[in-house]
Amino acid sequence: MKHLYTLALACLVSIGAFAQSQSHPIGCLAGEMSQRQYDLHPERLVSQQVLDSFTRAFIRENRANSGQRTGPYIVPVVFHIIHDAGVEDLSDATIFNEMAHWNQYCSATNPELPNVVPAFDTLIGNMNVEFRLAQKDPDGNCTNGIERIYSSTTYDGDDNNKQHPWPRDKYLNVWVIKTMSKANNSALAYAYYPSSVSTYVNNDIIDGILVMSEGVGSNDPYERPTVAHESGHWMNLQHTWGNTNDPGVACGDDDVDDTPITRGDYGTCPLSEAYCTPPIIENVQNIMNYSSCHYMFTKGQVVRAQAALNSPISGRNNIWSQTNLLATGTDQPLTYPNPQSCAVPVADFAASIRYACLGQSVKFTDVSWNADVQSRQWIFPADADLGSSTTTDLSPVVSFTTPGWKEVTLSVTNNNGTSTKVKSMVYVNDGNAVPGPYFEGFENDSLSSLWISNNYDNNNTYFRRVTGAGHYSNASSMLNLYNSRLDGDIDELISPPIDMTSIDPSQLTFSFEYSFATYDGSHMSDSIAALSVYISKDCGVTWNRLYLNEGGYNLFNAGTVGSGPYTPGQTDEYWKTVTATIPSAYNQFQSVNFKIVARSVRQANQLYIDNINIGQSTTGISHISSAVSDLTIQPNPAQGVATISIMSSKANNASIDLVDMTGRTVSTIYTGQLPAGERNITFDTQGISSGIYLVRVSDGKTSMQRRFVKM
Repeated sequence: MKHLYTLALACLVSIGAFAQSQSHPIGCLAGEMSQRQYDLHPERLVSQQVLDSFTRAFIRENRANSGQRTGPYIVPVVFHIIHDAGVEDLSDATIFNEMAHWNQYCSATNPELPNVVPAFDTLIGNMNVEFRLAQKDPDGNCTNGIERIYSSTTYDGDDNNKQHPWPRDKYLNVWVIKTMSKANNSALAYAYYPSSVSTYVNNDIIDGILVMSEGVGSNDPYERPTVAHESGHWMNLQHTWGNTNDPGVACGDDDVDDTPITRGDYGTCPLSEAYCTPPIIENVQNIMNYSSCHYMFTKGQVVRAQAALNSPISGRNNIWSQTNLLATGTDQPLTYPNPQSCAVPVADFAASIRYACLGQSVKFTDVSWNADVQSRQWIFPADADLGSSTTTDLSPVVSFTTPGWKEVTLSVTNNNGTSTKVKSMVYVNDGNAVPGPYFEGFENDSLSSLWISNNYDNNNTYFRRVTGAGHYSNASSMLNLYNSRLDGDIDELISPPIDMTSIDPSQLTFSFEYSFATYDGSHMSDSIAALSVYISKDCGVTWNRLYLNEGGYNLFNAGTVGSGPYTPGQTDEYWKTVTATIPSAYNQFQSVNFKIVARSVRQANQLYIDNINIGQSTTGISHISSAVSDLTIQPNPAQGVATISIMSSKANNASIDLVDMTGRTVSTIYTGQLPAGERNITFDTQGISSGIYLVRVSDGKTSMQRRFVKM
């Protein structure tokens, strides 16, 4: 008898890509992500045991009739399309096409079934599940079951970007994104098993399917089953070879009696494969395999999936209840688009660029959703020049003749009603260049206003000038990432145009100082947070990158501050200097823009920017002991013993302290005389908590310090 499934998460890598270009390598992170869920929420192990027990009993009682019932299980679905107005903003027609494919696979009516080999054609299982796009949202408003979220986070798909989840016991949430995050970049899609998401904290719903746009609605025979495969995981089915994401490596068992033990297949279709238990033919054509011919579920998989649907774990038994079908508007058969829909379109729009110069063309695009738009009306500021465009076009191209933020209004209408969106998302610069070299310390409010904060997602994170926080000063520019709750949210700080022609060619650098903290240190090493610098010579039409720092200890220089919004001190230990070289070609341009770009993460605290220097060297403020001329620490980071090397120009009395990022002395490493020349002092870090510290050498008057990381 096969053992019931014990791993609570699985995900699908690109099936179509395996068979063709193999652009998505294998790598599902099933073990890592499931273990993380169990580590964070051990109570879910109890749910797993309960579901396993329920599944065993359900299979015993329903094996003979393959779990069939009168009428299909109806599952309401909502697609959340997270997009940046690109190809990932799939059309309604593409989603309707996906619904047709999905329901074919789950009703055993897909066109590939006649190709199933004789060894399994009598085992083809009908899931008897029908997925329907929701016609009412959680508030009872009319919808077409497709929500569109205009957001730069589409490029960093993971659990933290599952925006606007609808109640998971009433809807199956499907999030569509452009690309996965760097941690998940080997996957095309993934879904959770019911037991691994049986509880959630602070309404943080991650239950559902996350899928890249290329895996939705495709007519390619290899990509067609992607969402059906993921819904199999959502209904507690695992891969045919078992718990791993490594097809073709080891023979395994999926705890379903009529799917033979197999090692799985990777983009091939060996129909007579009998590798594991010859001469038994393996079910290569199973939808839960990674073969290039994945066509069918088996009758045994049907019973197991229906056991999950009848279990209360994660609300699966409520989602298809008659009460819920009435509440979600899915109690009657649907055609798409639904001619009976009462949905009103929800207005929204995108802009091709966010920072422009006078007279520069900006393309606005209607990205409204929830229902077909029958008519639209744009309202632009009085200085807008539409050229050949009209105020009813889908994508008017507009230029502006005066500087400043441009408020744009879009109203969209169908027979059911009208909605309106008003946004100021484009800034027009007057083109007046500031002479270089240039320094900005944010001390002068009127001068600081020349720097523009561009909030890509029109949410609650943005750069703004603050007082009471600066590097040996009273002001800086702060990005309030303590309020960020998304991975991949983009914010920019854009300079005024700079005249580069008077800058000494030997001083072509862009430098700034920053102080950045996280409130969750456990994610520092795998964070996707990033800080970068770009330059443009054509008023933001194109940008070239000068600097990039992606996450981890090297970015969060201020360490972990989890007790509230972070405010740095003025002294050196709180600040880190970044210097980027400006290509010499830019020395000839009279109008060059720079921008500092921050990509945030859920775990971030505040980010501060200060002392921006363009085209001039800075000596800064020296706080080095008159005797100590050099200080190094090896290894750094360290786990055990570390060695401090100190070079002194003369003998003097000093103390060496280990200080945390709040200024508190953790331990005194050494007190006494330091001889002239080099002195090495070792200290054991075993009793020190992991984090970022300062090693400070002080003679009582002045000090020198270096950052130290305990792993």
